[in-house]
Amino acid sequence: MNDELSLAGLQLDGREIDLGRLRAGTMLGLMGSPDSTTSVVLSAAALPHVAPPPRFPTGRRSGRLRVRSWMKSYLREADAGSGEAASAADPSAALTSFGLRPDVLRRRLDDLDATDRARLALAAAWASGAKWLALIDPFGSVPGHLRTGLRGRFAELVAQEGRGVVFSSNSLTDHTIAEAGVADIEKDQLVALGSLEQIVTEPRGSLPAELSGVNVYSGLARKGWLSIGHSAVRARTELDGKVFVTLGWRAALLSLDEHDPAFTSATVFEAIVTGLRDRGSCLQAKLSPVDTEMGLALDVDLADLAGVPRTQTDPTIGFGVLHPGLGATISELRANVKVGTHVFVEVDTSALHAYPVE
Repeated sequence: MNDELSLAGLQLDGREIDLGRLRAGTMLGLMGSPDSTTSVVLSAAALPHVAPPPRFPTGRRSGRLRVRSWMKSYLREADAGSGEAASAADPSAALTSFGLRPDVLRRRLDDLDATDRARLALAAAWASGAKWLALIDPFGSVPGHLRTGLRGRFAELVAQEGRGVVFSSNSLTDHTIAEAGVADIEKDQLVALGSLEQIVTEPRGSLPAELSGVNVYSGLARKGWLSIGHSAVRARTELDGKVFVTLGWRAALLSLDEHDPAFTSATVFEAIVTGLRDRGSCLQAKLSPVDTEMGLALDVDLADLAGVPRTQTDPTIGFGVLHPGLGATISELRANVKVGTHVFVEVDTSALHAYPVE
């Protein structure tokens, strides 16, 4: 069998996209809106010799289905899609490879927790014998303390046995196994295709920017200066032409005082807090500039409850505080900053990272 699978001509919202060629022994990851990535996975599954993604039935009665019956049904479907003779195969070896005892076949689907279901889906795909596999968010239901091991085991088997996999996930850590690269698919468009490092260090879409902790903007580089939209926030550059620009969530200093002595540059602008959210260990604000000619819309970390202060040398800065000008403690921060609060922002322009659109 050919050691490469062409992924040209896959369907996305009625249009063809080209994801290159998938080599045996490697995996291609898809990130983006679930509807879009699922449709692309299913388009890949429709190619010859590709096993379909295992999917569990829904509904009250379906949960009482025995694992053995579900697996036989899936393997028959895989026979038809991949051309491999899998339905008569003994799945015990595949189950064991993914940490399940063969006696799981006698259990009902309802008896399995989310992690065992994920293991079962991987084992079923593996038992199909297909060289090429298509999977929809295969690790999504697995908690972190088990996810890394299961993901690593799967990648190890793929490399050892020369299979090829197209899978979807919106977890950056899942894409560490995507040796064939990562495709970012947003708003029914293929935004970018490249290595994981390229996708997250030079994001062209909102999802990788979100996952890697940066704001991303369209900008223009002219005569040695980089400008973002109409904003006066700009920096020196050697680039020329249309660019993307990123700014990290901690590359700005906020204060309630326009004349805060902590501000050291002329790039201070006024903004309104339009949203507050949790992200990991951080409290975060979404800001909209009062004057778009002077400021940027951006997301900023307000506090880090992992306990990392902005500076370790000032004893007046409390636990987790990143912007003393908003409050010396988390309690003060919560009291002072709400949706609608006006704040003043200084951007660290040295933290702006620009790269060409093309």
